Amino acid sequence: MMMRVRVSLTLAMVLAMIALAGCDHYVCNATFGASSCTGGPLTLSQSGGGTANAAFVFAVDEGQSGATNGTIDGFTLDTSANTFQAITSYTAPTIPSNNGGVGMVVAQKQFLYAGFGNVGQLYGWSIDSSGNLTAIAGSPFLAPALDDFIGGVGQANMITNPAGTFLYFSAGSVNGIYVYSIGSGGVLTQVAGSPFSVPFPPMNLATDGLGKYLYAIDGDYFTHTGSEIQAYSIGTSGALTAVGSPLLTNMWQLQGEPTGKFMIGTSGNSAAPGFNTSGVDDLHLYTFSIGTTGALTEVGSFTTQYSPFSIAVSPNSGGNLVYSFSFNDTGTAFNSAEGYSISSTGTLTALSGSPFSGLTDGSWGQFDQSGQFLIDYASYFDPTTSTTVTTLSPFDVGSGGALTQPISTLTLTTPGFWVVTDPQ
Repeated sequence: MMMRVRVSLTLAMVLAMIALAGCDHYVCNATFGASSCTGGPLTLSQSGGGTANAAFVFAVDEGQSGATNGTIDGFTLDTSANTFQAITSYTAPTIPSNNGGVGMVVAQKQFLYAGFGNVGQLYGWSIDSSGNLTAIAGSPFLAPALDDFIGGVGQANMITNPAGTFLYFSAGSVNGIYVYSIGSGGVLTQVAGSPFSVPFPPMNLATDGLGKYLYAIDGDYFTHTGSEIQAYSIGTSGALTAVGSPLLTNMWQLQGEPTGKFMIGTSGNSAAPGFNTSGVDDLHLYTFSIGTTGALTEVGSFTTQYSPFSIAVSPNSGGNLVYSFSFNDTGTAFNSAEGYSISSTGTLTALSGSPFSGLTDGSWGQFDQSGQFLIDYASYFDPTTSTTVTTLSPFDVGSGGALTQPISTLTLTTPGFWVVTDPQ
């Protein structure tokens, strides 16, 4: 039995699947003494390079029950001191309470945006060199379509293009994608023609690594599966133009790799309770080549040890690395992260040492912009305390893509969307 948390409604919904519908954070239900949701013991050692304030992480804190407001909490990853902790002298900005949001993104390492469906608003802040946040002029921005998602919210309902000049969010209630330009000072302006029509209620979005094309997935939140993908070319203004008809494929999530040649995908199908109706693992990752118009063609499927639920692709073109995160088949724990290299032809090859043991395992990873750090998110229900425990764990990406954890795991106050960024 697993627990799903829908932050926009309640933190007490026990379901036969794992998910956070108000934001797609995933929770396993395990008895903790020796934790079955985490990897081996944590040790502090010298990091494999970097400087102080190597990365900032921001996370939605929903606020405790009865709270007037939630907050955006800020943390710094300091590789000189081997610490991952709250930003010094940080003042947490307030946000709507009891809502984990529908998305959070960073643009240009300078601007942080978080969407909240319960109020239909996009909040924005500028990020200074110390990680402190200042509200962007005009924030919060009105975004009424954020308040209604058909089929729930995925991990990537809100994204930016790689350059951080446009913000996109999917709106299932209107079968559309809203587009905002990110202007001077981070001000958001809705692009002419937005929302752009989608032939189905869109969920997870992705761009290619060069920001030329956008892909919208017809996903089912309740089974964590997908059925088709619509491709769009991205104009200079950020406007979207549909490319052909939807591609019928069962991808749940897509990620672009930095050369712009391929998209990497996972079906999300797992034997874990509540993931899909078949109850069968899909032990594969998939690659798609990107045509001259943006149309996708499947290159192949590549065998994995575990059924990938979510993936993270290195932003560093010299790395060409993809990592997958997953749950075990009983839904009682997370599996170890797996890593793969991407060849010039789109072939995936398992990295030496993969799956990576001895790490704090989780269900969702994000890279910083340098590609040196991979942050892993885990959220689980601890029946011994009747509380949801949510953690972020920093992995160092070493030679050949090997993952190590030289700095301890950080515990968050509540589940919620989060994002990592390098300092400016």
